Amino acid sequence: MDIRKDSHVVLTPLVIHRQKKNIIVEDVRMKEYYEMSPASADAIEALQAGGKPGDIEEELKRRYPDEEIDMLQFVSDLVELGLVAELDGLALLPEAEEEEEEEQAQAERREFPIFHRIGCFLFRTPFILIYPAALIYSIWMMLTRPQYGPEFHSMHILDTMTLNVIIWAGLSLLLLAFHEFSHFLAARAYRVPSTYDLGHRYYFLVLETQMTDIWKLEPRQRIIPYLAGMMNDSVMLALSIALRILFPEMNDVLYETLELATFYLVIMLVFQICVFMKTDMYYVVETLSGHLNLQERATRWLRDMIMRRPREQEPGFVKFFVCVYCAGIGLVAWFFVWRAYPQFMHFLDHATDYLSYPVTDFFFWDGILFIAVNAASLAILFYSWYRELMGYLRARSAKRLAEASDG
Repeated sequence: MDIRKDSHVVLTPLVIHRQKKNIIVEDVRMKEYYEMSPASADAIEALQAGGKPGDIEEELKRRYPDEEIDMLQFVSDLVELGLVAELDGLALLPEAEEEEEEEQAQAERREFPIFHRIGCFLFRTPFILIYPAALIYSIWMMLTRPQYGPEFHSMHILDTMTLNVIIWAGLSLLLLAFHEFSHFLAARAYRVPSTYDLGHRYYFLVLETQMTDIWKLEPRQRIIPYLAGMMNDSVMLALSIALRILFPEMNDVLYETLELATFYLVIMLVFQICVFMKTDMYYVVETLSGHLNLQERATRWLRDMIMRRPREQEPGFVKFFVCVYCAGIGLVAWFFVWRAYPQFMHFLDHATDYLSYPVTDFFFWDGILFIAVNAASLAILFYSWYRELMGYLRARSAKRLAEASDG
């Protein structure tokens, strides 16, 4: 593709969000966001105004004398990212994509106002004060009345493993649904669309709320949608403790289910604090610090250090996050070796022992169902790993092809 200094470049719809510490360029067509330098943002604005690459390069060199400006390479990068609609009269985007854009825009306009109103009430009114109050209450009660805090034996409600797994799975899915729906409502409160996706954090399966358009908001406005899940968990934790205090004579199974809910909710809150796994608090830290793509930058810096390659200059906060990231990987490995794996093998041994019972015995089917449920969970986890690996390999292949075509 011949890109000249006098080429006529027509970009796809792009919106530049200039924030205090970062400049985010929004690809309206694909709903993707890119962090760019001030010089890159100025170049995009000049191209949008109809400027020629050669003229823009001369102007940017005067404006940014300490930076290396190469507009031909920059336009080539924009083409590779799919941000150029037309180059010297040649359309680079098929018409089918334009129809998809219109359909997508119409779908976005069909939103449910009720979710916006509920989200505004829960997260944009004084009602929001209930969340820190619930967290303070929960911490205070667990400190002053430890019997209402999380206990590991809460996971053993019934004698049958299969029913225990069903209760664990059902309760965890319910609490997780409330957690993610809180993100959805908080995003809707700011008119940000969101979708759900299944993913993983190392060997933990997670349900994710994708709020891609949240980058349109000011940094301070992003905090509530990021924290909404933890806010919900705080209220649910306070309720699980309060109900046991108010109704100590309730049904044993219900009481133990509330104990299990307390255990899960504490684990969920602690999990969200583990920023090295890109949890909710990770995005809060990223937003407050102004250092975007923290984990990717930390991983690249660490990889270059291990491979003894030249490292990019990174601020001290990113280097501090490298330490947190390394400590986190060590913690995850320790938890797997000394907690998760032994516990899983303990239950699996019981399940395989049950297989020696007659087929007509209840415990035989208890072992079969336990193994089947865990096999399904592992299959979903392996699929999530496989999908991430395929995405990485496709991106790597596309990068190599682009480098080969440039060469």
